[in-house]
Amino acid sequence: MKLLASTDIALRVLMLLGRQEPGRNLNVEMIATQLGGLSRNHLHKIVQELSGLGILRAVRGAGGGVSLAKPLDTVRLGWLVRKLEDDQPLVECFREDGGCCAIDPSCRLRAMLRVARDAFYESLDRHTLADCAKGGWYAALVKSTSTDKEPGAKRRSRESA
Repeated sequence: MKLLASTDIALRVLMLLGRQEPGRNLNVEMIATQLGGLSRNHLHKIVQELSGLGILRAVRGAGGGVSLAKPLDTVRLGWLVRKLEDDQPLVECFREDGGCCAIDPSCRLRAMLRVARDAFYESLDRHTLADCAKGGWYAALVKSTSTDKEPGAKRRSRESA
């Protein structure tokens, strides 16, 4: 099963925010930079969707940005991926209108794929976003982006040389 790129990005945004100090807001530009230079416009749409699901809190104005509205250990991965992928049928015949499948309506493949999809989500339901946010990946990410992107970083390194 392949997830949408926006679902992948949403999961990474939440993991990044989960590693921040409680109550700290990150603006979209900072998130885009820390996640490898993502499109700000695309990221805005994802942040709005996560806010609509009640997972993120958005604050406008100076010092604004986004932060977690829920603890990561309360958000099940299966639930979240279902919500983010809600309108994406696994195959043509899973569409609400039945798609343009020319195979017999009693096709056994459809049932097999449904069972596989449900098992995928059930497997993800065993984990929370907190499980994803653990590990040493964050320190490496922050180190690589802060040294390259931090204002004045090049000037300071020249001054100290």
